[in-house]
Amino acid sequence: MDKPDILIFLSDQHHANYAGVMGETSIRTPNIDQLAKDGVVFDNAYTGCPLCVPARSSFLSGQLPSKNGVFDNEGCLAGDQATFIHSLAASGYETVLCGRMHFLGEDQRHGFTKRIFGEFTPLFWGRSGEARKDLGPYVGKCSEPGCLDIIGGGNSPVLEYDRAVIQAAKGYLSQRHDKPQCVVVGTYGPHFVYVSPPELYKYYQGIVGIPRHNQRNTNYSHPLLEAKRREVDDERIVKARAAYYGMIETLDTHLGDLRTQWDDYLARSQRTGVFLYVSDHGDQAGEHHMFGKQTFYEGSAKIPLIFQGSGMVRNQRIKGCVSFMDIGPTLCDLVGATVLPEQDGKSLIHQITTGEDDEPDRAVFSEFMDSTSEGDYVLGAMVRQREWKLVSYSQFESNDLLFNLTDDPFETTNLTAIYPDKYRELKELLVSRSNPEAAISQYVNKQQYRQILGEWGRNSDVAEEERWVVPANATYLPEY
Repeated sequence: MDKPDILIFLSDQHHANYAGVMGETSIRTPNIDQLAKDGVVFDNAYTGCPLCVPARSSFLSGQLPSKNGVFDNEGCLAGDQATFIHSLAASGYETVLCGRMHFLGEDQRHGFTKRIFGEFTPLFWGRSGEARKDLGPYVGKCSEPGCLDIIGGGNSPVLEYDRAVIQAAKGYLSQRHDKPQCVVVGTYGPHFVYVSPPELYKYYQGIVGIPRHNQRNTNYSHPLLEAKRREVDDERIVKARAAYYGMIETLDTHLGDLRTQWDDYLARSQRTGVFLYVSDHGDQAGEHHMFGKQTFYEGSAKIPLIFQGSGMVRNQRIKGCVSFMDIGPTLCDLVGATVLPEQDGKSLIHQITTGEDDEPDRAVFSEFMDSTSEGDYVLGAMVRQREWKLVSYSQFESNDLLFNLTDDPFETTNLTAIYPDKYRELKELLVSRSNPEAAISQYVNKQQYRQILGEWGRNSDVAEEERWVVPANATYLPEY
């Protein structure tokens, strides 16, 4: 059969609800909204892990962190771990990476047959933080601890990188390619730093407010979550959110430009195609007094997911729960490539071709390796089924959280004591999928090697040939 060309637009840290089509109409996202009208929107899609590298590893492998062994941003998939990108390449595709995927180590492919634009973050251990001299004053500001140190309107390494990624992708699509293509275009935005173009920053400062989730009106207190809350004044929250909204509008413009080039490429090539938009996780952007990810709150764990393409229904919304890990099985199913074994994800081919939600009772899972203030590792796990969400952390089971997201979309009321039967039902699902002791043991074992890898990265002269170098014009502090 003729294989459709595939383009996956993979952003970083886009809150699933922050687009016009998802209900946040104060953000101007005409291109995401149009993609939704032309395709299938999954209203309840979740990441396999609310952290960059393990989320992307679960996306590529179709497996939760406890199965593929990648729990944090210092981890990497084993070289003999097949990804769905391998499957597509094995079935005849040219698999092309343009921009961000956050690979660590000497294997910067994991199934991609070529890379046409480099990575934003370091490629090896021991080369982040102060070692990134090219970031200038933005050193440490792309991570959660420093994310509120620089906020405003101007240029930034993130904005400049994304422009270059999109330009490279458009250039590639302007050429002729004989083999069927699977192109993954990875931006760094709207991941912090919280700097957007000046005109957008000023525009959104007059629109955004304090999120309702910011209020401390919950009926519960969880030690691990309390440790993540930040005491930030309202003015700074509004500024950060204004910049974040501006970054999302910028992302939307990039998506529109890329989709125009994609449609032109398909027309010139006389081919059919699939366009997919997704993000690896969200950003709480001040909700619950938190910024960034690393929780199972909706702003962190929920992701935008839209499929559009030949043979797919248009203007349909699927309410059932799905996963970031479903993308690989879906695309392999769609083009007749081999679906990887031991998948935690599953094919969504029925939903995207019929618009029918054939599995409304499906439960989806997510994991995150957390730690206490004493340094003890804790495996967090989440299950979402219909309107219910259960969150549980090992060693803190007495603080388990049960939410009804239909009645309580802001996750303010823990219902474990009010609905004990539902709590036990979902807890059994989590226990059947999660083995905290084994996962923590696996993780601790890997930590033994991190110091050596870090020293190797700092002291070796192995070149990071595929890392993007920040130009000087992207390192000036915001104008506003």
